[in-house]
Amino acid sequence: MKTDQELLEQGFTDSGRDRYKKTAGEYCDTLYTKSLALGDRDKADGFPREVTHDHVKAAAHVIASSYGKRGTSRLTVICQIGEYVCAIAAGVGGSNLSEKWGGIVFGTGLTIGIILFVVRNTRKE
Repeated sequence: MKTDQELLEQGFTDSGRDRYKKTAGEYCDTLYTKSLALGDRDKADGFPREVTHDHVKAAAHVIASSYGKRGTSRLTVICQIGEYVCAIAAGVGGSNLSEKWGGIVFGTGLTIGIILFVVRNTRKE
């Protein structure tokens, strides 16, 4: 970890230094926790845990690959649930096309389901 003097010499502001130290500390804690978990995963029954170079390297890779990933948005989940409901509705309506309501439920379920599918898939980045 860099000292306050080193950070000052490189142009870090007070808030930049504080954020740097906090982020480095959080990264160290996360790296430690993930390294232990990987060591536990590979440990043989009845033997003590060994956290190897590979465990630490794998933990760092897991952390690095998770940065910038966005979680699933609420809209995405709602659209997907809506798609399932519309598929069920279209199925029920399609099984009853001889009835007037069957055609309406089939067409409505299919149309709304397609719209939800398009909305969900065009929002992905």
